[in-house]
Amino acid sequence: MPKYLMRFTQCRDELGSVGVTVDDEDLVSLALLGLLKSWHSYQDSVNGREKFPGWERLWSDLVQEEIRQSTRDRSSSKATDEKNCALAAKEKKGKSKKASQSGAKGKKQDMSKVKCFHCHQHGRYATNCPQKKKNK
Repeated sequence: MPKYLMRFTQCRDELGSVGVTVDDEDLVSLALLGLLKSWHSYQDSVNGREKFPGWERLWSDLVQEEIRQSTRDRSSSKATDEKNCALAAKEKKGKSKKASQSGAKGKKQDMSKVKCFHCHQHGRYATNCPQKKKNK
């Protein structure tokens, strides 16, 4: 955005060097007309004001709006990335369960290596723990 606005300033200065003056209001109008389509909502908000902002004010507002848009775009893409990662993890988790279930049919697990998370004894899962069932 600063490069875009700098070009308008350079053109104004070049015109001024040959004796042509460009009002701030005209400069603001031209800058707004040249904005990309993604800036139309901002453009409409400025055009809806009773009085156009000055060139310096427009410059400042456009730079702030660019920062706001890039922050919003990054946060929405970050949220999308997080959602996609969660979905991928869920898919991976679901596949691993299916693989282990199908593998369990053919092989028995060595229960001497399994440790109960409730009573910390070997040979059973917490879901099958008799101490846990007693506490309920």
